[in-house]
Formats: sequence, structure tokens, C-alpha cells
Amino acid sequence: VACNSSDLPTAAQMKKKVIVMHRLQPELEISKQNMHEAILFVELTKNVMDLLNMYCSHVYLSTLSNPANQRGWSDLIAKDLMDKYHVFLAQLHVTVGLMKGHTWLPQPPRDALPSSTAAASASGSNAADGSKDRVHVLEGAVITWTKQIRHVLKQDPEMLLKEGKNPEPNAEINFWKSKAANLNSIHQQLNFDGLKKVLKFLETNRSTYTTPFSRLQKEVEEAREEANDNVRFLSTLTQRINTLTSDSADFENLDKIFDGILHTILLIWRYSKYYNTPTRLAVLIREICNSVISQANKYISGPEVFNMISSEESTDCFEKLQRTLQVCTAFKET
Repeated sequence: VACNSSDLPTAAQMKKKVIVMHRLQPELEISKQNMHEAILFVELTKNVMDLLNMYCSHVYLSTLSNPANQRGWSDLIAKDLMDKYHVFLAQLHVTVGLMKGHTWLPQPPRDALPSSTAAASASGSNAADGSKDRVHVLEGAVITWTKQIRHVLKQDPEMLLKEGKNPEPNAEINFWKSKAANLNSIHQQLNFDGLKKVLKFLETNRSTYTTPFSRLQKEVEEAREEANDNVRFLSTLTQRINTLTSDSADFENLDKIFDGILHTILLIWRYSKYYNTPTRLAVLIREICNSVISQANKYISGPEVFNMISSEESTDCFEKLQRTLQVCTAFKET
């Protein structure tokens, strides 16, 4: 796939690899003789962000952290560089996770992670300056985790409706699947030994962030249970919703599936632990209405009505409009 910097290839176009050719000097004219000096050739895989994350976390970090590569630097410069690089690593880690549809909690710098000896020394009455710096860094990590988790917890299936869009019921099912997967991933990360050691170290040092974060963990468990339960019940609608929203759906016989859809929703209302509130069902019904409207528009659209009238096909136009009203009325009366 050939493209320029303003026309990057899509994920579908990047089958396996991509070769990047970067002109080192914009004003330099490229010829056969200077091509190797004027152009930088880079071969990248499809998962370029994963590759970048791996290189930055394992190769460049070790290189920059090596004291032999820091000769001639002052302690202030070395510390400032490493602090900024760790911030970059955390942002990169979060970005890679978001590209996969998950929330990845970035780990603190290696030298800030508590060890058993550090935890023991920190439990004394007089904490060392190094321990105070470590507490500050780890509290910063907890603040970042809190913001990320809060963002996931605030996600609401009504967001698309509030934005003025017209989502269909597949959006509702996909939302809960995505949120459940995200919360399951967060739950798994919260149980990592490294994260537990961070919280234990902060608790030992009487940090004020541990108690609010413990409450947040309980909120994650409650939201995770709700999301997984909603996915389990909404999955019973998947087949019928796919029929309703299919591009090949037969609109004239669409009213035959309304009974099955609404009966399934009634069972969800009755037996679900969480998906049994007016707010939840109102969103789902609105999305189903959007699907019916969308199918009706495909069956006969406004421009098509006028085209049929101008083509002296008024009878066919009337029959289509009448059938459209019958299907919509059937849904309303089901």
C-alpha cells in the first residue's frame, strides 16, 4: 500500500508489515546516487504500538538506566530525564491498552516498587528521605489508577443517545460486553502481586490514598458483577436483534419477530438482578425503535416516495406506506 504522511494506511490495509520511507531532509532532492543517505527505511509490523511499547519498556529503559550511559550527566539531569521517560512509558502503556479496548493500569518505575526489605525499613518511626520519595511516586500511581478506573465506572449506555445519535440495540449489547471485559481486566490487574505490594507499602506508611482506593476496589467489584450479569441476560437477545438489524431483513415480515423480542425482554426484567430498572429498559426500547425506523427507511425512504409518484407508481407507493404503518403499529401494540 503506497501512501504519504497525510494518507496513512488503515488497520485493514496493514496485513502483516509496513515499510516506512522517511525523507531526512525535506529540501534535499532524492536521486539514485544519494537515496541511501537521504531516506531512512524502517520496517514495522502490523502491531506497531505493541512493538514500540516492548522496545521502550525493555530495551531503551535499560539503556537509559545504565550508569555507564549517564556519564557526564548531573544527578539532576539524570533524575529529570528518567522521571519524564517513565511518564512517557506510562502514557504509552495506557494508549496500547485503549487501542485493544482495555484499561491498562501503568506500573510505577522499577526503583520505586517496594521490596520486602524496603517495607520493613519503612515500618520504623523515622522514614528515610528515599522512602518519602518512594511514597510520593507510588501515591502518584494510585492517583492515575483512580482516574482511569473512575472513567470506566462512569461509562453509561445512554451516552450515544445523549450525544444526539440513534444507536440500535446491538450498541447496547456491545456496550455491556466491552464494559464487562474492561472491568474483568481491571479486576485481574488489581490482584497482581506488584499492585498489592504498592498498596501494602502505602498502607504501612499511613498514606491517605489507601482507604479511598479500597472503596474504589469495592465499586469495581460491584460494577463488574452488574456488567457480567447484564451480558449474560442480554446475550439471549442477540439472535433476534441480529435478525431485526440485518441488512437483508424482510421488512414486510418484520412484525413476526416482535413477540419474541419483547417476551425475552420481559423475562430479562423478571429474572435479571440488575437489568430490571425503567432506565435500562427505556434505553433498550428506544434502540429497538431506532432499528424499526431504520428498516422502514430502507424499505421506503422519503426520496423514493416522490420518485415513485413521479414515475406514476402511486399504487405501489401507497401499498408500501400502508405496510410500513402496519409494521410500526404492530410493534407499538405488541
